Amino acid sequence: MSMKHSYEVEPVPQETRDLAWRMSPKGTLLMHLRDALGPIYHTQEFARLFPNWGRPAHAPWRLALITVLQVLEGLTDRQAAQMAQVRMDWRYALSLSLDAPSFDFSVLSDFRHRLLEHQAADLLLEPILQVCQDRGWLKAGGKQRTASTHVLAQIRSLNSLEAVGESLRATLNELAELEPDWLLEHIDPEWFDRYVHRFELARFPKEESKRAKLRGQVGQDVVALLQRLEQGSPQSLQHLESVQLLRQVFEQHYQVREGQAHWRDGPAVSNQERVVSPYDPQARSSRKRNTVWLGYKVHVTETCDQEAESPHLVIQVQTTPATIQDTQQLEPIQKQLRQRSLAPREQYVDAGYTSGGQLVKQAQHGTEIVGPVQADGGWQHRAQAGYAAADFQLDWQQHRAICPQGQYSQKWSPRQDHGPRPSILIQFARHVCAACIVREQCTKGTEQGRTLNLLEPCAHQALVQRRAEQFTPAYQQRYGRRAGIEGTLSQGIRVMGLRRTPYRGTDKTQLHHLAVAAAINLVRVEAFLQAQAQHRPPRAPRPPTPLARLHHRWELQEARMS
Repeated sequence: MSMKHSYEVEPVPQETRDLAWRMSPKGTLLMHLRDALGPIYHTQEFARLFPNWGRPAHAPWRLALITVLQVLEGLTDRQAAQMAQVRMDWRYALSLSLDAPSFDFSVLSDFRHRLLEHQAADLLLEPILQVCQDRGWLKAGGKQRTASTHVLAQIRSLNSLEAVGESLRATLNELAELEPDWLLEHIDPEWFDRYVHRFELARFPKEESKRAKLRGQVGQDVVALLQRLEQGSPQSLQHLESVQLLRQVFEQHYQVREGQAHWRDGPAVSNQERVVSPYDPQARSSRKRNTVWLGYKVHVTETCDQEAESPHLVIQVQTTPATIQDTQQLEPIQKQLRQRSLAPREQYVDAGYTSGGQLVKQAQHGTEIVGPVQADGGWQHRAQAGYAAADFQLDWQQHRAICPQGQYSQKWSPRQDHGPRPSILIQFARHVCAACIVREQCTKGTEQGRTLNLLEPCAHQALVQRRAEQFTPAYQQRYGRRAGIEGTLSQGIRVMGLRRTPYRGTDKTQLHHLAVAAAINLVRVEAFLQAQAQHRPPRAPRPPTPLARLHHRWELQEARMS
């Protein structure tokens, strides 16, 4: 498809406008948005996605809007194409005349593929934010809040043996499609019985001895296929993605000794690298407290200025593997916001994002991170007894620490702790701690003296200060602003499918999340405009619960009696 035609955004045809308003005298969300904001998307923003030759493409601004609308209403591509044909408010928003021809639903998939191919997924969200900036609803230096939630992949969870068996089955299926003659010549007839159906737990033998035999058999089948591919297959087959993935999954769970495949006691790699399913190799298995899931994690950032007369807008979503911790994402989120000139003055996050280093680093960039920090992880804090790190005096200039009993540290040495995070290791002499009368309240170690592992001075002081203030009523009242992000996550999860991706792969899932963010913004902008038109506050106060109303009634009765 090409961009031979300019595809300038046309005004809403008069016959479409008249019929739409006759059918919906009060208007709909799409009609209100089109009249108030115009078309939002424009063709020139998508021009680089299409060549200058070939058959004409469908107007890309319409495809972008349909991509967001189908997420807003939870529609498939086929259903979205039908809606563009039969729904008058859709035709109104898309500037389609009453006799405009329909289009094939596969055009939407092709459009998403072009967005991903040219790394232009942000074009779904940025034009909406630009409209809001032009109207003064979005500015840098305000207040924002960020939270994350888990995202379920579009695959089923597999145990270790299922992962290997399904990887082999997926490879055999692809070989059967690409080179059926070669596979028929080299396949073991028993493989048809073992791998023609899904390789799943329900078909596994119950006895452990038979399961061990099955594990060995599957391993030998993988070894045999890989050897036959290396020895006598076309070069193109050896470089298939499924073949490379099969080799990777096999090495995770097996080791080859003297030509025999032996099952490992556990995967040879960490969860961050372990491929769980051959159908979505980027999905990862993770756990957070009592929640265990297979898939991804999404970080959502929105504005939260209560004082400003503007809607709360989702300005950034970031999809990551499920094993990436929240604290690792705060810096990339802030960096991207600064690049887009949307850096906040205050950023409200939960304890998963905060760290001493980030409190200091983001403050240097002009952003205050508002959120609690983790408590001291020592056993003293958990037991609420003994001497914790906070009970030691630190002399940063002289590079020494003084314990509560007045003893000086023996060693003060900088080191790298947990990767790039610099820290300081402080050690007290063994013989000093051994003779201390309160040793059991200070350390449980018997082989060495008390040790402290602290961050660098600025980061350590930031942690100490935040731990001291985060339980004060004033700070907790201020931090209450963050609670609103939970409502945004709920809106995305319950209405627009934020938590369950319809696609496979990080890039496609990120595209879906950007469309969800754009859809949430459209809903909020329309609600804001309606509130302005009716002279209502942009965010109505939460209605009191029945118990709260009863309490108010009781207070009135008590006041009359007194």
